[in-house]
Amino acid sequence: MEESFWEHIEDLRKRLIYSLLFFSIGSGVIYPISGKIIQTLSIPVGKTYFFAPQEALFIRIKVSMMVGFVLALPFIIHQLYIFIAPALTRVEKKYIAPLLIAVIAFFYGGVTVAYLIFLPYILKMLLSFQMETMIPLISISKYIGFLMWLLAGFGIAFLMPVFSFLFSKLDILSPSILIKNWRVSIVTILIFAAIITPTIDLVTMMIASIPLFFLYFVSIGASFLARIGR
Repeated sequence: MEESFWEHIEDLRKRLIYSLLFFSIGSGVIYPISGKIIQTLSIPVGKTYFFAPQEALFIRIKVSMMVGFVLALPFIIHQLYIFIAPALTRVEKKYIAPLLIAVIAFFYGGVTVAYLIFLPYILKMLLSFQMETMIPLISISKYIGFLMWLLAGFGIAFLMPVFSFLFSKLDILSPSILIKNWRVSIVTILIFAAIITPTIDLVTMMIASIPLFFLYFVSIGASFLARIGR
């Protein structure tokens, strides 16, 4: 039986409330250990400092929310699936569930690659510009903001193959379009790499671009895969 407009709105409200609940629980669970997490995240830069009485508290809350969101992501994605499932055909349901799982896996993969591989290199490059009369005194707020920007950027970038598969299924995209526009894609990837790696070093930007170029080829493969059986 088809739901009315207001029933859809009520269901959406319910899914948003559940998502917010999962996010709040994740953040609450993380807060008691947020200090340890900040210490771990700060290892690449050593000591960090805060410059306002309330800053230390706010940064612990911020980190708790950041990690809480990452923990709650699978549950939030599941709520999204529950909301859209009634509108899907049986055939669409066969690929939408694996697709949502892929969103989680690829996002986590991008965050992991950014933190373990690119963050140490980028920090080393940026801190190499210090001089005798200019030494780093790193604000914890600025550092966490920089870290969130980098990790979120790579996490989102790693979703490229997933969206390529989805848009190809929806006939918005095709392998031929991706192959034909490879020059535009290269420029776009370089610009995106420059945004998520805020350095003036072209080598760093090019290194950050390597996994994105690889993901572009994976996206072409995902687009081909989406077209199989059509």
